[in-house]
Amino acid sequence: MKKIIINVILITLISSGVISCKDALDIEPRQSIDATTALTSKDGINAAVVSVYSRLKGVRMYGRDIIALPEALADNGFATNKSGRLLNEANNVFRAHFIQDTWQISYAAINQANLIIETVPGVEAPGITAADKSFWLGQMYFLRGLYHLNLALAYAYIPGAVVGSQDKGGVPLMLKGTASATDALALKPSRAPIDEVYTQIVKDLENANLLLTFPGSNFPAVANKAAAQALLARVNLYRKDFAAAKKWSDSCITLAGSRLTNSGNYVSNWRGATNNESLFQLVFATNAENNGVNESLQTSYTTLTAPGNTTTTGGFGDLVPTISLLNSLGITLTGGNNTTIFGGQNATIASRTADVRNLLYEPGTTGRGLSKVECTKFLGKNGFINLDNIPVVRIAEVYLTRAEALSTPGSSVFNETAALADLNTIATNRGLPAFALAGSALYEEVINQRRLELAFEGHRFWDLKRLGRDLVKAPHYNTVSFSDIRILAPLPTVEVDGNKNLVQNSGY
Repeated sequence: MKKIIINVILITLISSGVISCKDALDIEPRQSIDATTALTSKDGINAAVVSVYSRLKGVRMYGRDIIALPEALADNGFATNKSGRLLNEANNVFRAHFIQDTWQISYAAINQANLIIETVPGVEAPGITAADKSFWLGQMYFLRGLYHLNLALAYAYIPGAVVGSQDKGGVPLMLKGTASATDALALKPSRAPIDEVYTQIVKDLENANLLLTFPGSNFPAVANKAAAQALLARVNLYRKDFAAAKKWSDSCITLAGSRLTNSGNYVSNWRGATNNESLFQLVFATNAENNGVNESLQTSYTTLTAPGNTTTTGGFGDLVPTISLLNSLGITLTGGNNTTIFGGQNATIASRTADVRNLLYEPGTTGRGLSKVECTKFLGKNGFINLDNIPVVRIAEVYLTRAEALSTPGSSVFNETAALADLNTIATNRGLPAFALAGSALYEEVINQRRLELAFEGHRFWDLKRLGRDLVKAPHYNTVSFSDIRILAPLPTVEVDGNKNLVQNSGY
Protein backbone atom coordinates (compact mmCIF):
# COMPACT_ATOMS: atom_id res chain seq x y z
CA MET A 1 0.00 0.00 0.00
CA LYS A 2 2.75 2.46 0.93
CA LYS A 3 4.46 1.88 -2.42
CA ILE A 4 1.32 3.11 -4.15
CA ILE A 5 1.05 6.10 -1.83
CA ILE A 6 4.55 7.32 -2.59
CA ASN A 7 4.09 6.93 -6.35
CA VAL A 8 0.83 8.89 -6.23
CA ILE A 9 2.52 11.66 -4.27
CA LEU A 10 5.33 11.89 -6.79
CA ILE A 11 2.90 12.01 -9.71
CA THR A 12 0.86 14.70 -7.97
CA LEU A 13 3.92 16.81 -7.26
CA ILE A 14 5.21 16.50 -10.81
CA SER A 15 1.87 17.57 -12.26
CA SER A 16 1.68 20.57 -9.94
CA GLY A 17 5.17 21.72 -10.81
CA VAL A 18 6.53 21.31 -7.28
CA ILE A 19 9.28 19.04 -8.58
CA SER A 20 10.37 18.30 -12.11
CA CYS A 21 10.30 14.99 -13.94
CA LYS A 22 14.09 15.00 -13.91
CA ASP A 23 14.07 15.47 -10.10
CA ALA A 24 11.75 12.49 -9.71
CA LEU A 25 13.86 10.21 -11.89
CA ASP A 26 17.39 11.47 -11.30
CA ILE A 27 17.55 11.18 -7.53
CA GLU A 28 20.46 10.53 -5.25
CA PRO A 29 20.35 7.80 -2.58
CA ARG A 30 18.70 8.88 0.69
CA GLN A 31 17.48 12.13 -0.85
CA SER A 32 14.09 10.79 -1.89
CA ILE A 33 11.84 7.82 -1.38
CA ASP A 34 12.64 4.57 -3.14
CA ALA A 35 9.27 3.26 -4.30
CA THR A 36 10.37 -0.36 -3.69
CA THR A 37 10.84 0.26 0.02
CA ALA A 38 8.72 3.38 0.60
CA LEU A 39 7.79 3.67 4.28
CA THR A 40 8.33 0.02 5.09
CA SER A 41 12.07 0.05 5.79
CA LYS A 42 14.52 2.11 7.79
CA ASP A 43 16.18 3.44 4.65
CA GLY A 44 12.82 4.33 3.12
CA ILE A 45 11.64 6.22 6.20
CA ASN A 46 14.95 8.05 6.55
CA ALA A 47 14.68 9.11 2.91
CA ALA A 48 11.12 10.29 3.42
CA VAL A 49 12.18 12.35 6.43
CA VAL A 50 15.03 13.95 4.46
CA SER A 51 12.56 14.86 1.74
CA VAL A 52 10.44 16.87 4.18
CA TYR A 53 13.54 18.82 5.21
CA SER A 54 14.65 19.31 1.62
CA ARG A 55 11.56 21.30 0.72
CA LEU A 56 12.67 23.99 3.16
CA LYS A 57 15.75 24.75 1.03
CA GLY A 58 14.03 26.03 -2.11
CA VAL A 59 14.04 29.67 -3.22
CA ARG A 60 10.39 30.12 -2.31
CA MET A 61 11.15 28.81 1.20
CA TYR A 62 14.22 29.41 3.38
CA GLY A 63 16.46 29.46 0.33
CA ARG A 64 15.32 33.06 -0.11
CA ASP A 65 11.72 34.15 0.37
CA ILE A 66 11.08 33.20 4.01
CA ILE A 67 14.31 35.00 4.96
CA ALA A 68 14.43 37.93 2.51
CA LEU A 69 10.79 38.92 2.02
CA PRO A 70 10.15 39.84 5.68
CA GLU A 71 13.10 42.24 5.41
CA ALA A 72 11.90 43.75 2.12
CA LEU A 73 8.27 44.06 3.16
CA ALA A 74 9.22 45.79 6.41
CA ASP A 75 11.64 48.66 7.13
CA ASN A 76 14.97 46.85 7.05
CA GLY A 77 15.47 46.32 3.32
CA PHE A 78 16.04 48.75 0.45
CA ALA A 79 15.82 47.32 -3.07
CA THR A 80 18.74 48.46 -5.22
CA ASN A 81 17.09 47.50 -8.53
CA LYS A 82 20.36 45.97 -9.74
CA SER A 83 18.39 43.01 -11.08
CA GLY A 84 14.80 44.17 -10.56
CA ARG A 85 14.23 41.46 -7.96
CA LEU A 86 12.64 42.32 -4.60
CA LEU A 87 11.85 45.82 -5.88
CA ASN A 88 8.09 45.33 -5.76
CA GLU A 89 8.23 43.70 -2.34
CA ALA A 90 10.26 46.59 -0.90
CA ASN A 91 7.73 49.01 -2.40
CA ASN A 92 4.84 46.91 -1.03
CA VAL A 93 3.27 46.75 -4.45
CA PHE A 94 -0.17 45.12 -4.46
CA ARG A 95 0.24 41.31 -4.60
CA ALA A 96 4.03 41.55 -4.25
CA HIS A 97 4.19 39.18 -1.30
CA PHE A 98 4.54 35.46 -0.71
CA ILE A 99 3.36 33.63 -3.81
CA GLN A 100 1.49 30.41 -4.43
CA ASP A 101 4.66 28.28 -4.57
CA THR A 102 5.26 28.88 -0.86
CA TRP A 103 1.73 27.71 -0.11
CA GLN A 104 1.92 24.63 -2.34
CA ILE A 105 5.39 23.53 -1.26
CA SER A 106 4.44 23.91 2.39
CA TYR A 107 1.28 21.85 2.12
CA ALA A 108 3.06 19.18 0.06
CA ALA A 109 5.63 18.89 2.86
CA ILE A 110 2.90 18.83 5.52
CA ASN A 111 1.22 15.98 3.65
CA GLN A 112 4.47 14.02 3.59
CA ALA A 113 4.92 14.64 7.31
CA ASN A 114 1.37 13.46 7.98
CA LEU A 115 1.92 10.21 6.09
CA ILE A 116 5.09 9.54 8.06
CA ILE A 117 3.36 10.35 11.38
CA GLU A 118 0.51 7.99 10.52
CA THR A 119 2.72 5.16 9.25
CA VAL A 120 5.76 5.03 11.54
CA PRO A 121 4.08 3.76 14.75
CA GLY A 122 2.91 0.59 13.02
CA VAL A 123 6.06 -0.19 11.05
CA GLU A 124 7.87 -3.39 11.99
CA ALA A 125 11.08 -4.00 10.07
CA PRO A 126 14.64 -5.12 10.75
CA GLY A 127 16.78 -2.51 12.46
CA ILE A 128 13.93 -0.18 13.45
CA THR A 129 13.90 0.56 17.18
CA ALA A 130 11.55 2.48 19.43
CA ALA A 131 14.16 5.23 19.60
CA ASP A 132 14.15 5.46 15.80
CA LYS A 133 10.39 5.88 15.78
CA SER A 134 10.51 8.59 18.45
CA PHE A 135 13.20 10.45 16.51
CA TRP A 136 11.29 10.30 13.23
CA LEU A 137 8.01 11.34 14.83
CA GLY A 138 9.66 14.17 16.77
CA GLN A 139 11.14 15.58 13.59
CA MET A 140 7.84 15.37 11.73
CA TYR A 141 5.88 17.11 14.49
CA PHE A 142 8.55 19.82 14.58
CA LEU A 143 8.49 20.33 10.81
CA ARG A 144 4.70 20.17 10.55
CA GLY A 145 4.52 22.90 13.18
CA LEU A 146 7.16 24.99 11.39
CA TYR A 147 5.46 24.70 8.00
CA HIS A 148 2.07 25.63 9.45
CA LEU A 149 3.66 28.58 11.29
CA ASN A 150 5.15 30.05 8.13
CA LEU A 151 1.84 29.68 6.31
CA ALA A 152 -0.04 31.36 9.16
CA LEU A 153 2.42 34.25 9.28
CA ALA A 154 2.20 34.96 5.56
CA TYR A 155 -1.48 34.48 4.85
CA ALA A 156 -3.28 35.40 8.09
CA TYR A 157 -3.23 37.82 10.99
CA ILE A 158 -1.38 37.00 14.18
CA PRO A 159 -3.33 36.59 17.45
CA GLY A 160 -3.92 39.88 19.22
CA ALA A 161 -3.12 41.99 16.16
CA VAL A 162 -6.13 41.60 13.90
CA VAL A 163 -8.11 44.00 11.73
CA GLY A 164 -11.51 42.55 12.55
CA SER A 165 -13.30 43.78 9.46
CA GLN A 166 -10.71 42.09 7.25
CA ASP A 167 -10.12 38.89 9.19
CA LYS A 168 -10.93 35.79 7.13
CA GLY A 169 -9.39 33.33 9.57
CA GLY A 170 -6.11 31.48 9.72
CA VAL A 171 -4.98 28.83 7.25
CA PRO A 172 -6.20 25.27 6.66
CA LEU A 173 -4.89 22.86 9.25
CA MET A 174 -3.84 19.67 7.50
CA LEU A 175 -3.40 16.95 10.10
CA LYS A 176 -4.17 13.86 8.05
CA GLY A 177 -2.25 12.54 5.09
CA THR A 178 -3.79 12.36 1.64
CA ALA A 179 -2.79 9.07 0.08
CA SER A 180 -4.46 9.06 -3.31
CA ALA A 181 -5.34 11.39 -6.15
CA THR A 182 -9.03 10.75 -5.50
CA ASP A 183 -8.71 11.78 -1.87
CA ALA A 184 -6.72 14.85 -2.85
CA LEU A 185 -9.35 15.99 -5.32
CA ALA A 186 -12.10 15.49 -2.75
CA LEU A 187 -10.29 17.49 -0.10
CA LYS A 188 -11.82 20.97 0.28
CA PRO A 189 -10.41 22.39 3.52
CA SER A 190 -11.52 25.67 5.03
CA ARG A 191 -9.47 28.17 6.97
CA ALA A 192 -9.26 27.32 10.66
CA PRO A 193 -9.66 30.17 13.16
CA ILE A 194 -6.39 31.96 13.88
CA ASP A 195 -6.23 30.88 17.52
CA GLU A 196 -6.92 27.27 16.55
CA VAL A 197 -4.02 27.33 14.10
CA TYR A 198 -1.58 28.59 16.73
CA THR A 199 -2.90 26.15 19.32
CA GLN A 200 -2.17 23.28 16.91
CA ILE A 201 1.31 24.61 16.12
CA VAL A 202 2.06 24.68 19.85
CA LYS A 203 0.69 21.15 20.23
CA ASP A 204 2.95 19.86 17.44
CA LEU A 205 6.01 21.55 18.91
CA GLU A 206 5.20 20.24 22.39
CA ASN A 207 4.99 16.72 20.94
CA ALA A 208 8.34 17.31 19.25
CA ASN A 209 9.85 18.45 22.53
CA LEU A 210 8.70 15.26 24.26
CA LEU A 211 10.15 13.01 21.58
CA LEU A 212 13.42 14.72 20.72
CA THR A 213 16.69 14.96 22.63
CA PHE A 214 19.50 17.53 22.85
CA PRO A 215 21.76 17.85 21.05
CA GLY A 216 20.60 14.72 19.29
CA SER A 217 21.79 13.29 15.99
CA ASN A 218 23.35 15.64 13.40
CA PHE A 219 22.82 18.74 15.52
CA PRO A 220 21.93 21.43 14.48
CA ALA A 221 20.98 20.20 11.00
CA VAL A 222 17.93 18.32 12.25
CA ALA A 223 15.17 19.04 14.72
CA ASN A 224 16.10 18.67 18.38
CA LYS A 225 14.71 19.46 21.83
CA ALA A 226 16.34 22.90 22.14
CA ALA A 227 15.06 23.97 18.72
CA ALA A 228 11.54 22.81 19.59
CA GLN A 229 11.66 24.79 22.84
CA ALA A 230 12.99 27.87 21.05
CA LEU A 231 10.14 27.72 18.55
CA LEU A 232 7.66 27.18 21.37
CA ALA A 233 8.98 30.36 22.98
CA ARG A 234 8.65 32.23 19.67
CA VAL A 235 5.15 31.01 18.86
CA ASN A 236 3.83 31.72 22.34
CA LEU A 237 5.33 35.20 22.21
CA TYR A 238 3.61 35.73 18.87
CA ARG A 239 0.23 34.66 20.28
CA LYS A 240 0.87 36.77 23.38
CA ASP A 241 0.94 33.94 25.89
CA PHE A 242 3.79 35.56 27.77
CA ALA A 243 3.87 33.04 30.61
CA ALA A 244 4.37 30.19 28.13
CA ALA A 245 6.92 32.22 26.18
CA LYS A 246 8.92 32.70 29.37
CA LYS A 247 8.50 29.05 30.38
CA TRP A 248 9.91 27.74 27.13
CA SER A 249 12.62 30.41 27.00
CA ASP A 250 13.71 29.41 30.51
CA SER A 251 13.89 25.77 29.51
CA CYS A 252 15.74 26.44 26.26
CA ILE A 253 18.28 28.77 27.87
CA THR A 254 18.94 26.22 30.61
CA LEU A 255 19.49 23.61 27.92
CA ALA A 256 21.47 25.60 25.35
CA GLY A 257 22.19 29.08 26.69
CA SER A 258 25.93 28.42 26.78
CA ARG A 259 25.89 28.57 22.98
CA LEU A 260 25.48 32.37 23.03
CA THR A 261 28.50 33.99 21.39
CA ASN A 262 30.31 37.08 22.66
CA SER A 263 31.77 40.15 21.01
CA GLY A 264 35.07 38.41 20.43
CA ASN A 265 33.71 35.48 18.41
CA TYR A 266 30.44 36.86 17.04
CA VAL A 267 31.73 37.58 13.53
CA SER A 268 33.80 34.41 13.22
CA ASN A 269 30.74 32.34 14.07
CA TRP A 270 28.89 33.85 11.13
CA ARG A 271 31.85 33.13 8.88
CA GLY A 272 31.98 29.44 9.78
CA ALA A 273 29.80 26.79 8.18
CA THR A 274 27.80 26.51 11.41
CA ASN A 275 27.08 29.40 13.73
CA ASN A 276 27.51 28.14 17.29
CA GLU A 277 24.27 29.93 18.21
CA SER A 278 22.21 27.91 15.74
CA LEU A 279 19.74 25.57 17.38
CA PHE A 280 18.40 24.48 14.00
CA GLN A 281 19.86 25.29 10.61
CA LEU A 282 19.35 24.18 7.04
CA VAL A 283 22.49 22.62 5.63
CA PHE A 284 23.32 23.01 1.96
CA ALA A 285 25.75 20.13 1.72
CA THR A 286 26.80 20.13 -1.95
CA ASN A 287 26.96 22.60 -4.79
CA ALA A 288 24.16 20.62 -6.45
CA GLU A 289 21.84 22.32 -3.94
CA ASN A 290 23.01 25.79 -4.98
CA ASN A 291 20.09 28.16 -5.62
CA GLY A 292 22.20 30.11 -8.10
CA VAL A 293 23.26 33.64 -8.90
CA ASN A 294 19.76 34.96 -9.58
CA GLU A 295 17.80 34.20 -6.43
CA SER A 296 19.99 32.63 -3.78
CA LEU A 297 20.07 34.32 -0.41
CA GLN A 298 23.67 35.38 -0.86
CA THR A 299 23.12 37.05 -4.22
CA SER A 300 20.00 38.74 -2.85
CA TYR A 301 21.99 40.41 -0.08
CA THR A 302 25.46 41.09 -1.47
CA THR A 303 27.60 41.55 -4.57
CA LEU A 304 30.63 40.23 -2.70
CA THR A 305 32.16 36.78 -3.10
CA ALA A 306 34.22 37.08 0.08
CA PRO A 307 34.32 39.57 2.94
CA GLY A 308 36.36 42.64 2.07
CA ASN A 309 36.96 41.66 -1.55
CA THR A 310 35.48 44.50 -3.59
CA THR A 311 37.41 43.60 -6.75
CA THR A 312 35.34 40.52 -7.66
CA THR A 313 31.60 40.81 -8.26
CA GLY A 314 29.44 37.80 -7.53
CA GLY A 315 25.80 38.43 -6.72
CA PHE A 316 23.43 41.32 -7.33
CA GLY A 317 22.97 42.76 -3.85
CA ASP A 318 19.26 43.20 -4.50
CA LEU A 319 18.33 44.06 -0.90
CA VAL A 320 20.51 46.20 1.35
CA PRO A 321 20.04 47.87 4.75
CA THR A 322 17.88 50.99 4.80
CA ILE A 323 19.12 54.26 6.22
CA SER A 324 17.08 53.69 9.38
CA LEU A 325 18.69 50.28 9.90
CA LEU A 326 22.17 51.70 9.26
CA ASN A 327 21.47 54.31 11.91
CA SER A 328 20.33 51.69 14.40
CA LEU A 329 23.33 49.49 13.64
CA GLY A 330 25.67 52.42 14.33
CA ILE A 331 27.04 52.71 10.79
CA THR A 332 27.67 56.21 9.44
CA LEU A 333 28.35 56.72 5.74
CA THR A 334 30.99 59.15 4.54
CA GLY A 335 28.99 62.32 3.94
CA GLY A 336 26.19 61.30 6.29
CA ASN A 337 23.22 58.97 6.36
CA ASN A 338 20.89 60.81 4.03
CA THR A 339 19.17 60.00 0.76
CA THR A 340 21.57 62.11 -1.30
CA ILE A 341 24.61 60.16 -0.12
CA PHE A 342 22.82 56.83 0.06
CA GLY A 343 21.42 57.06 -3.45
CA GLY A 344 23.99 59.12 -5.28
CA GLN A 345 27.48 57.86 -4.52
CA ASN A 346 29.44 54.71 -3.82
CA ALA A 347 29.15 53.73 -0.18
CA THR A 348 32.09 54.15 2.15
CA ILE A 349 31.81 53.88 5.91
CA ALA A 350 33.02 56.84 7.95
CA SER A 351 32.49 55.29 11.37
CA ARG A 352 30.98 52.43 13.32
CA THR A 353 29.90 52.08 16.91
CA ALA A 354 31.29 49.31 19.12
CA ASP A 355 28.34 47.05 18.25
CA VAL A 356 30.04 44.04 16.62
CA ARG A 357 26.90 43.19 14.69
CA ASN A 358 27.62 46.05 12.31
CA LEU A 359 30.82 44.29 11.21
CA LEU A 360 28.62 41.96 9.15
CA TYR A 361 27.65 44.94 6.96
CA GLU A 362 30.19 46.36 4.51
CA PRO A 363 30.36 48.11 1.14
CA GLY A 364 29.83 45.85 -1.84
CA THR A 365 31.40 46.03 -5.26
CA THR A 366 30.72 48.52 -8.04
CA GLY A 367 30.37 45.76 -10.61
CA ARG A 368 26.60 46.17 -10.85
CA GLY A 369 26.33 49.90 -10.24
CA LEU A 370 26.89 52.18 -7.27
CA SER A 371 28.00 50.25 -4.22
CA LYS A 372 25.85 50.01 -1.11
CA VAL A 373 26.49 48.76 2.39
CA GLU A 374 25.43 45.11 2.18
CA CYS A 375 24.64 42.32 4.62
CA THR A 376 27.24 39.54 4.64
CA LYS A 377 25.62 37.13 7.08
CA PHE A 378 25.17 34.67 4.21
CA LEU A 379 28.37 34.55 2.24
CA GLY A 380 29.40 31.16 0.90
CA LYS A 381 30.10 29.38 4.14
CA ASN A 382 30.32 26.04 2.36
CA GLY A 383 33.07 26.94 -0.09
CA PHE A 384 30.88 27.99 -3.02
CA ILE A 385 29.25 31.33 -3.66
CA ASN A 386 25.46 31.31 -3.31
CA LEU A 387 25.62 28.26 -1.07
CA ASP A 388 25.17 28.91 2.62
CA ASN A 389 23.81 27.17 5.66
CA ILE A 390 20.80 29.07 6.99
CA PRO A 391 20.02 29.40 10.71
CA VAL A 392 16.29 28.99 11.35
CA VAL A 393 16.46 29.68 15.08
CA ARG A 394 19.35 30.94 17.22
CA ILE A 395 19.79 31.08 20.99
CA ALA A 396 20.12 34.90 20.93
CA GLU A 397 16.51 35.13 19.79
CA VAL A 398 15.41 33.17 22.85
CA TYR A 399 16.99 35.67 25.25
CA LEU A 400 15.19 38.49 23.46
CA THR A 401 11.93 36.54 23.46
CA ARG A 402 12.13 36.19 27.21
CA ALA A 403 13.08 39.85 27.62
CA GLU A 404 10.01 40.88 25.62
CA ALA A 405 7.69 38.57 27.55
CA LEU A 406 9.01 40.05 30.79
CA SER A 407 8.84 43.71 29.70
CA THR A 408 5.51 43.82 27.84
CA PRO A 409 3.00 46.00 29.70
CA GLY A 410 0.24 43.86 31.15
CA SER A 411 2.24 40.63 30.86
CA SER A 412 1.35 38.05 33.49
CA VAL A 413 5.09 37.53 34.05
CA PHE A 414 6.04 41.22 33.97
CA ASN A 415 9.45 41.67 35.61
CA GLU A 416 11.53 44.65 34.50
CA THR A 417 14.61 43.60 36.47
CA ALA A 418 14.74 40.20 34.78
CA ALA A 419 13.92 41.72 31.38
CA LEU A 420 16.78 44.21 31.73
CA ALA A 421 19.15 41.37 32.65
CA ASP A 422 18.27 39.50 29.44
CA LEU A 423 18.54 42.67 27.37
CA ASN A 424 21.98 43.36 28.79
CA THR A 425 23.08 39.78 28.20
CA ILE A 426 22.62 40.43 24.50
CA ALA A 427 23.96 43.99 24.58
CA THR A 428 27.19 43.23 26.43
CA ASN A 429 27.84 40.16 24.30
CA ARG A 430 27.62 42.41 21.24
CA GLY A 431 30.09 45.01 22.49
CA LEU A 432 27.58 47.52 23.85
CA PRO A 433 27.52 48.99 27.36
CA ALA A 434 24.79 47.78 29.65
CA PHE A 435 21.48 49.65 29.52
CA ALA A 436 19.77 51.21 32.54
CA LEU A 437 16.16 51.43 31.42
CA ALA A 438 12.65 50.91 32.71
CA GLY A 439 9.06 51.23 31.53
CA SER A 440 8.34 51.92 27.87
CA ALA A 441 11.99 52.77 27.19
CA LEU A 442 13.02 49.28 28.28
CA TYR A 443 10.33 47.62 26.21
CA GLU A 444 11.16 49.62 23.08
CA GLU A 445 14.86 48.87 23.45
CA VAL A 446 14.05 45.15 23.59
CA ILE A 447 12.16 45.54 20.30
CA ASN A 448 15.06 47.54 18.86
CA GLN A 449 17.66 44.97 19.91
CA ARG A 450 15.52 42.26 18.35
CA ARG A 451 15.60 44.23 15.09
CA LEU A 452 19.39 44.56 15.21
CA GLU A 453 20.11 41.00 16.32
CA LEU A 454 17.84 39.32 13.79
CA ALA A 455 18.22 41.76 10.87
CA PHE A 456 18.21 40.04 7.46
CA GLU A 457 17.25 36.71 9.06
CA GLY A 458 13.55 36.94 8.19
CA HIS A 459 11.91 38.32 11.34
CA ARG A 460 11.25 42.05 11.01
CA PHE A 461 7.95 41.99 9.09
CA TRP A 462 6.47 39.38 11.43
CA ASP A 463 7.54 41.43 14.46
CA LEU A 464 5.88 44.60 13.20
CA LYS A 465 2.82 42.62 12.11
CA ARG A 466 2.33 40.83 15.43
CA LEU A 467 2.68 44.15 17.26
CA GLY A 468 0.05 45.73 15.02
CA ARG A 469 2.45 48.47 13.92
CA ASP A 470 2.50 50.44 10.70
CA LEU A 471 5.41 49.84 8.33
CA VAL A 472 7.25 53.17 8.58
CA LYS A 473 9.60 52.98 5.60
CA ALA A 474 10.84 56.56 5.31
CA PRO A 475 12.94 57.96 3.76
CA HIS A 476 12.87 55.35 1.00
CA TYR A 477 9.23 54.34 0.67
CA ASN A 478 5.76 55.29 1.82
CA THR A 479 4.36 54.13 5.14
CA VAL A 480 2.04 51.12 4.97
CA SER A 481 -0.69 51.19 7.60
CA PHE A 482 -1.32 48.05 9.62
CA SER A 483 -4.91 48.20 8.42
CA ASP A 484 -3.77 48.06 4.77
CA ILE A 485 -4.76 44.85 3.00
CA ARG A 486 -1.15 44.49 1.80
CA ILE A 487 -0.16 43.33 5.28
CA LEU A 488 -1.49 39.90 4.26
CA ALA A 489 -0.45 37.86 1.25
CA PRO A 490 -3.18 36.76 -1.14
CA LEU A 491 -4.12 33.10 -1.04
CA PRO A 492 -3.22 31.38 -4.33
CA THR A 493 -5.99 32.05 -6.86
CA VAL A 494 -5.87 28.47 -8.13
CA GLU A 495 -6.55 27.20 -4.60
CA VAL A 496 -9.46 29.58 -3.96
CA ASP A 497 -11.03 28.97 -7.38
CA GLY A 498 -10.90 25.21 -6.88
CA ASN A 499 -12.18 25.15 -3.33
CA LYS A 500 -15.48 26.83 -2.44
CA ASN A 501 -14.64 26.49 1.27
CA LEU A 502 -11.45 28.54 1.03
CA VAL A 503 -12.07 32.27 1.56
CA GLN A 504 -9.67 34.76 -0.04
CA ASN A 505 -8.12 37.57 1.99
CA SER A 506 -9.84 40.94 1.88
CA GLY A 507 -9.13 43.10 -1.16
CA TYR A 508 -7.81 40.30 -3.35
